[in-house]
Amino acid sequence: MKIGIFTNIYLPGVSGVITAIENYRKELEKQGHQVYIFAAEYKNYKDNNPRVFRFKSIDLRFKTSYPLPVIFSPRIGRIIKKLNLDIIHAQHFLVCGQIAWYYSKKFNIPLIFTHHTRYDDLSTDYVPIIPREISKPLAQLLCAFFADTCDAVIAPTEDIKNLLLKYKVKTPITIIPSGIDLKKFSGNNPQVMREKYNLGKDSMLLLTVSRLGPEKNLLFLLKSFQRIMNKHPNAYFMLAGDGPSKKFLEHKSDRFGLKRKVIFAGEISSQEIPFYYSAGDIFVFSSLAEVQPTVLTEAMASGLPVVAVKANGAKDIITHKQNGFLCSQNIDEFSRTVSKLIKNSDLRKKVSENAIKTVKDYSVEKSAKKLVDCYKKTQKKKKKNYEKFSFLQICQNI
Repeated sequence: MKIGIFTNIYLPGVSGVITAIENYRKELEKQGHQVYIFAAEYKNYKDNNPRVFRFKSIDLRFKTSYPLPVIFSPRIGRIIKKLNLDIIHAQHFLVCGQIAWYYSKKFNIPLIFTHHTRYDDLSTDYVPIIPREISKPLAQLLCAFFADTCDAVIAPTEDIKNLLLKYKVKTPITIIPSGIDLKKFSGNNPQVMREKYNLGKDSMLLLTVSRLGPEKNLLFLLKSFQRIMNKHPNAYFMLAGDGPSKKFLEHKSDRFGLKRKVIFAGEISSQEIPFYYSAGDIFVFSSLAEVQPTVLTEAMASGLPVVAVKANGAKDIITHKQNGFLCSQNIDEFSRTVSKLIKNSDLRKKVSENAIKTVKDYSVEKSAKKLVDCYKKTQKKKKKNYEKFSFLQICQNI
């Protein structure tokens, strides 16, 4: 099959969505399919992959960490016509999602949409001038409207499928978890990164891998670690990632007296990230606005016991006290749970073993096969063309 993936964010950026796209691209190509990526260009970055096509973009990374694609491109239209795609797969409903919609209708190509992100929960972080009581329902409305102009919708979790049904989406929804390369996260040498950061054998490293943005709730982890460190002087906390909240978090870390115990590792390449997981002892996670956090399955595949705030995304993957721990957003409860794991090596081992068993269901091989099945079924059940998309249609549905 010839598959066109349209995404607002892509390499060299780092995120769970980008990881999912790359995992699928590599696996689909292994299976003999041709995958073409359409994404925003990054200044001073050149692709080695000839099947990646870039939109001109506006650099908004001071705010979002990613450039904004300028989707009006006759060149891209000519490329899509020449490729004769079998499927167009949109990863977002706005920006690149709109151009994916346009070309799917122009060339009568089936359109699939994956709902990766809780857009309603993030609306006020990135459009603060619009009050939440307006931006949240508007994001829900736009998302549902777009989903219903597609031929199929993919939800990474049961929770997201239920959310889309709550939005009254009528397009068929298929649950396909974002797969990971399990081999990549097993058998790595933990000493590579522990030596880099001068962490001794007796050091207990708490790790989180995350974009450092307000939606990730990372201040909660810093406050929790402050209590953990008081009980366990050998504990360290590493934040692997970058983002607009970095300076704020560094300032708070200093104010809490954690400067020598908290490591800001910065943005980590996909090649290095498995070594960071292997260096950790416990993975901690606090985001409240996730769909299917890839970092959780990566951590579990690396054999790390996970302690996470009980929220959408985490609760779809973690079974409490079996393959990880789910806590309320309460600093006392969270820090006590982490402390219990620090003190009990047998418990860490048991949870680690169960976590490794769990993530076998999240292999990219399994997910890619389900994705291809979805593509083929969608081709057979192609909907009739919709009328040209316009904001007037949106207004009529408000």
